[in-house]
Amino acid sequence: MKNNLSNNRGSVVVEATLIIPLFLFAMLTIYAMCQCKLAEEIIYEAAAETVEYMAEYSYISNNTLLLPQFKMQEYIDDEELVEKYVSGGIGGISYLGTVSRDEEDYVVLRVNYSLKIDIPLMPNLSKKRYIVMRQRAYIGESDDAKSERTDNDRYVYVTDNRDVYHDSRSCTHLSLSVHTSSDTYARANGYTPCEFCGAQSGEQVYITDDGRRYHFNRNCSGLKRTIYRVRLSETGGLGGCQRCTN
Repeated sequence: MKNNLSNNRGSVVVEATLIIPLFLFAMLTIYAMCQCKLAEEIIYEAAAETVEYMAEYSYISNNTLLLPQFKMQEYIDDEELVEKYVSGGIGGISYLGTVSRDEEDYVVLRVNYSLKIDIPLMPNLSKKRYIVMRQRAYIGESDDAKSERTDNDRYVYVTDNRDVYHDSRSCTHLSLSVHTSSDTYARANGYTPCEFCGAQSGEQVYITDDGRRYHFNRNCSGLKRTIYRVRLSETGGLGGCQRCTN
């Protein structure tokens, strides 16, 4: 009887010795892949903001490499994550082939980089990523087009929420100021959980000056704003922002 117990215990030890490393390897692999995917999404969102900015100011600047490099770094939300999972970090992102304005009056942004896949026992894995974005350049209107509309039907900026319109894309209401706080402080001051990441938990949360939600994830979509450039007549009668409209 004792021999059987000893054999069973020995087999359990052998199985645990084999299974635990495999389990840890799988967990670390999944974590690394998720982090790479998150870094990829952060770069994509930064590229979308950058090409919009380039299109808006294409009539001023023809520098097709320095401008996207400067603006991408500004729009990247989590620089630490990008530095860790992109070969060469932010400086390893290439913009070769970017065009300030093509023959169809489009800005073409090309972003090239390599993701470092940090998997145990496989340290040199990488994956090349390539993004191409096109945005029509804002080059003004012809005299005929201008005569067909009223002088008050100017371009303005709105967000997905469409609470008000903004005359300036640099309005502070459009640039979220994110602060680190505690969940205790946030709840005590009337903040409620974000509908996207509020199911998570933790002592540290993120809040903004203008919002009334607290977030557990710094990269939550609730902390990002997509800005659209539209005609004033297309806003559906929205009122103007108190900070940037007269």
